[in-house]
Amino acid sequence: MTMTTSIAQLRNDVDGSDARDAWSAHWSAGKQQTLSQRFFSFYRKAVFARTVKYFFDKYFPEKGIFVEAGSGTAETSMRIDKRGGSRKLVAADIVQPVLKQCHPVMDERVCSDIFSLPFADNSIDGIWNVGVMEHFTQEEIDMIMREFYRVIKPGHRIILLIPGADSPPQKILRVMEKIINARNKGKEFRFHPPEISQMRSKRAGGEMLQRNGFQFVHYDYGFRSLLAFKTLVAVKTQ
Repeated sequence: MTMTTSIAQLRNDVDGSDARDAWSAHWSAGKQQTLSQRFFSFYRKAVFARTVKYFFDKYFPEKGIFVEAGSGTAETSMRIDKRGGSRKLVAADIVQPVLKQCHPVMDERVCSDIFSLPFADNSIDGIWNVGVMEHFTQEEIDMIMREFYRVIKPGHRIILLIPGADSPPQKILRVMEKIINARNKGKEFRFHPPEISQMRSKRAGGEMLQRNGFQFVHYDYGFRSLLAFKTLVAVKTQ
């Protein structure tokens, strides 16, 4: 699907080849057919999709252009109510092949580096993602947040779902990884690429938003995602 100029102006180049290679491997057909990844796909559809729908309806306007920045397959967006077409959904991801597998709820798909989104300043009505920010350092997160700030319209919001450092499901996954790696004694096994910046507290989330120009709106401790992910909601005030 080709992005229309009214929604975005694509760059001729997409940076971040190392990240693209890592995520291409993660989203490869072989990897996604494993038992563990099938389970995560089920979880995204059954749990996270309901969570995203709730926050999307509560904090985003009834119409406009909305970008999932780091969409993957966009399975977590499949339940979004597009209000009869008044809400246009854009899937943005660095991995071109995964965009071809993207859920049909998405109206547009664009291969893009999250650090340099192909959208004009103050042009987007809402940005969200699920399980993206934790894969970056704090410095990189600040760079991403500044890019979100650039493209989001004043008075509009972002919604970020980030694994909590105290998340019981996350702790279980780490234990399982240790057990598997102890038995394999070979290449390190991970269910996902490293999650180096999990959400540690409401205060830490608020500080991250504030230093990048956003005003804190809401913090959810993870009850809607079965204690897996925290949710941050913030608004661009200027």
